[in-house]
Amino acid sequence: MKTNKLKPDKSITGLLPAIVAIAAIVLASIFLGVPIGYKVLAGVIFIYSLFQYYAFSKVRSLAYFLSATYILSFSLFLFSVPVSEHGFNEKDFSLLSKFLVFTTIFLLLWLIYLLFTRKTKWKGRELFELAAASVNETSDGFTQRPRPAGKINFLKEDLLAYAGFLRRNHIALPFIEMDRVVLVPVKMGREFSLLYRFRPDYRDRSWVAIDYNGEVTVQISKRDYLEYKDQLSFDQLCESLGNLFKEFLEIFLKNEGVRIINRLDSTGVGIFS
Repeated sequence: MKTNKLKPDKSITGLLPAIVAIAAIVLASIFLGVPIGYKVLAGVIFIYSLFQYYAFSKVRSLAYFLSATYILSFSLFLFSVPVSEHGFNEKDFSLLSKFLVFTTIFLLLWLIYLLFTRKTKWKGRELFELAAASVNETSDGFTQRPRPAGKINFLKEDLLAYAGFLRRNHIALPFIEMDRVVLVPVKMGREFSLLYRFRPDYRDRSWVAIDYNGEVTVQISKRDYLEYKDQLSFDQLCESLGNLFKEFLEIFLKNEGVRIINRLDSTGVGIFS
């Protein structure tokens, strides 16, 4: 039986958009009436769809495109359907409303499938579990400094392709710089500030940088380090995380990317963590 080294994830950040949407329809329905409440909900959800399309422009994954389109379809349905104080009646649905019901349900079922096959989740926790698997407990703790983690050989085009693979599969977000690629592992619930800010900043996060000469540098943030149950050797942990990204690059260059996904999924991290 696997023993995870990270503390359980108790964050509710991922639920905040749903909480805001529910609060919007409840408050609007109470003060403005049920029909207005549904239209307010439609407006909130429409705004969510724009944010999700913006995130898709950064991630370029099927899951984000389907999620954005599902949210847009749902919002357009709420805008199109007539609503009374008692809600809406399917007998009053126009052809457009019926089409939007079909597309919304179809996309929702597709997203549920992707959810349970782990295609929608960010796999940062899995990375940190794998990195810690062989790391020992120690009396030494966190150090606020990047650490060199060896060297690897590759072509620049291969590194950029690898960065795209990690991005599309929700493993890490790449920041392409003049002389290096910085790969930022993303945990579920921690993606919002990276995806929805116009100019996101990775400097206070954990990252693995690979320069175009093959040098690898690792930084693990204090927040990520303190999420381990035990005090682990910081140097070993940085080296292990760097080695993991180097190993994944070698696997990717063999066109065996599915092995990377399987390795991450084998950690047993929950689909919502």
